[in-house]
Amino acid sequence: MMLVSCARKALLVWILCLLSLSLTAQHYGNNHPFDFKKFNLGFLMGFNYNSYNLKEQINIVEDGVLLKQITAIGRPGLNLGMISNVNLSKRVSLRLVPAISLEERNFEYRFQGRTQDSVIMRKIEAAYMNFPLMFQFKTSYYKATRLYVLGGAQIGFNLASNKRVLDDQDLLKIDNQDISLVFGFGFNLYGERIKLSPEIKYTLGLLDIYRPEYTSHAQAIRRLTSQVLSINVNFE
Repeated sequence: MMLVSCARKALLVWILCLLSLSLTAQHYGNNHPFDFKKFNLGFLMGFNYNSYNLKEQINIVEDGVLLKQITAIGRPGLNLGMISNVNLSKRVSLRLVPAISLEERNFEYRFQGRTQDSVIMRKIEAAYMNFPLMFQFKTSYYKATRLYVLGGAQIGFNLASNKRVLDDQDLLKIDNQDISLVFGFGFNLYGERIKLSPEIKYTLGLLDIYRPEYTSHAQAIRRLTSQVLSINVNFE
């Protein structure tokens, strides 16, 4: 509930910024002063919805209980990061965007017992420090706006402590490192002194990050890869 509340507050801030920017935007013909900068910095804030691509191995019996189904349930999270942008040309940029991503996923384990069925919720909590390196391809400047798409790769490091995870068999374990592909699109809104960019980004993990150690029904998951949908606003 706390993450949802924070996400709503962040969304309200973005809407107010958009309204403010629309009142201060000016038209500069075919180019904007930002187009002539070789390098610029900025920051981003937003929220994410994260889940996993799950390959399960069900119908496993452990301690006389049959595991019938595992369901991965996505949860909202928060993003906060810095932007380093190098303009290679008027339409192509190279971007390094180190960001912290607070993430949580729930897993629903459904068991069939001798007398009745039961459901147990397990979860993964993570705080990733991500380093995506992306190319951004932009359209021409028109009426204080540009559209763009971006793509690249990302390496992420989970900063969350593993001590409590190792001691609790009901918490799932994952690797501390992940490598992902990143795709996204958005649009630039130019103001007199700031460029505001609402952006949607999808991150697809390439590595199997599941670790079965110290977990009950450990072999029930064969492969686990991450996927994250992010909605951010970039301030540059």
